Amino acid sequence: MRHSLGEPKIPVELDNVQIFTMFESSNIEYGAMVNKYNAMNRLSNVLGLSKDFTTQDLTNKLPHQTLDFMMRLANPIATEAGVGGIINFRKAYANVSDASQTYDMLTDFVDAETNQSVGDYITGTGANTIQLRKVWHNDPSAITRYFDPFASTNVMDQEFGYESYSGDGMFYIYPIYADLLRGGAIETTDKVRRSNYSFWSQGSKLTILPLAPRTVKVWIEYTVDIDPYSPDFAVGGDSSINGITGIHNMPLKDMPYDELNSAAKHWIREMCLANCMVTLGRIRRKFSSIPIPNGDITLDGDQLASEGIEKQQVLREELKEMLEKTSDVELMRSDNEMFEMMEQQLQRIPMSVPIIMMG
Repeated sequence: MRHSLGEPKIPVELDNVQIFTMFESSNIEYGAMVNKYNAMNRLSNVLGLSKDFTTQDLTNKLPHQTLDFMMRLANPIATEAGVGGIINFRKAYANVSDASQTYDMLTDFVDAETNQSVGDYITGTGANTIQLRKVWHNDPSAITRYFDPFASTNVMDQEFGYESYSGDGMFYIYPIYADLLRGGAIETTDKVRRSNYSFWSQGSKLTILPLAPRTVKVWIEYTVDIDPYSPDFAVGGDSSINGITGIHNMPLKDMPYDELNSAAKHWIREMCLANCMVTLGRIRRKFSSIPIPNGDITLDGDQLASEGIEKQQVLREELKEMLEKTSDVELMRSDNEMFEMMEQQLQRIPMSVPIIMMG
């Protein structure tokens, strides 16, 4: 390093400790830039993992691609669509009679799991309100009308509550999907067309229309306000909430110089030289000239510092450009272009003449 700065022709006003400090700083800067780009490139695959620096080290490790981050973002949408999510759907019931049409979901409905009123349950959980998801009452199963909805046996089944029972009849062999489609059609018809009741809700009040002529057990499905830092699906808490949340707390450590290849070592040596040039220039700027017999010696502190700063910027831009070109997206784009060019080249290769067998 001293020879690169001019020794032995020109003395270098830097000691070995200063030069080693510049080398260490260059090594740390290289590892920091590489770790930063790796963190941005792979953050979605490690979010929620342990951030304990004493037991976890993600430096120089390649994670597998996962959909955890995407699924985490999709959970609220899945909840609203009723196809998943992280919110538990709870059930509650009330006996609706001809005494009233309007019922309070917080006081009149009983939570099926705890046998408490819905209001008492949500008070114990610290929630304030509920969100009504579904309202239904127990109607006959679709299987009782599967074979013949007008058969006397099915009428008896519906009136007396028998299920999975059919009378004498002819059975035809159909593909299994035909049974599934027919059963789904019957259940959809029950929900859309056959129910004798409707409802209207506002606030905590649920009004059943029309007035029930007899006692009917009405069920509701509801959810409570979710605490985003303590979802009710996780027993004992969700450890991912306290895990990695961004590139600032990913357990990435300094890269050992011995584990780097020649290109990385060359960049570190060049950056070390640039740092030494800046430091040496600042030292020489303190003394713009040194008096000697019959004249002065003008030092090149300003020029040396400016050249070092310019060299630092060039090295950083080169490393940044290289890291951007080797991101996962760029690598996939490069492979795609290579395969397209390969396909075009293969199309220009003439096909071999087939062997024709003559009889």
